[in-house]
Amino acid sequence: MDILIADDHNVVISGLMGALERSFDGASFSVAHDSAEVFRLLNQKSDYDLALVDLKMPGMDGFDFLRRLFAEFPALKVAVISGVDDPCSIKKAIALGAGGFIPKSVSEETLINAVRLVLRGDIYLPTHVLKADSESNSDQVIPDSAIDVKNAYQLLTERQREIMLLLGEGRSNKDIARHLDLSENTIKVHVSGILRALNLRNRTQAGVIGEKMRRIISLNEPSV
Repeated sequence: MDILIADDHNVVISGLMGALERSFDGASFSVAHDSAEVFRLLNQKSDYDLALVDLKMPGMDGFDFLRRLFAEFPALKVAVISGVDDPCSIKKAIALGAGGFIPKSVSEETLINAVRLVLRGDIYLPTHVLKADSESNSDQVIPDSAIDVKNAYQLLTERQREIMLLLGEGRSNKDIARHLDLSENTIKVHVSGILRALNLRNRTQAGVIGEKMRRIISLNEPSV
């Protein structure tokens, strides 16, 4: 497994490499100390299995760096690992395309679990963000005309579509997690991503749209 680590502190790099070597046999590493070096390495080799990148490195604003990174290398799996762990920054990084946001303060076990999640295409968020994103108890439902269901479907990732359709069946997060063989926390992360992508306020709204998506699919409309 080939991993790109980007951080301007050698102590952090050494710690990450040691932890990853202990958990992933045969892992190999490339190292960048600033944003320019990241792009130089990726232009030489773009098929890394994972990039672990600090949000604050010399040469570029962190979010501008992520925007360019995903614009130029959209297939790259990226996890941000940072000393910054405020919910706003974390959610912004995920919205830009990061598969996870790992605070530097986490334990080695949490780091490895987060990396495994990102490698298999799921999303990792720290616990305090999951708690802050707990689902609203509001039962307010948006009117039928407030969202284009077909367009909404196209805005979602493949995994989010799966979850959206299961929400449309009225399933709980626990049921969805069992059905997809994922953790309940992972489902919560994906539901939060769905709400952000479709500009919905709560899980109830997502369930209504998911049910409409199911009906459209059952009618075999080719655009969904």
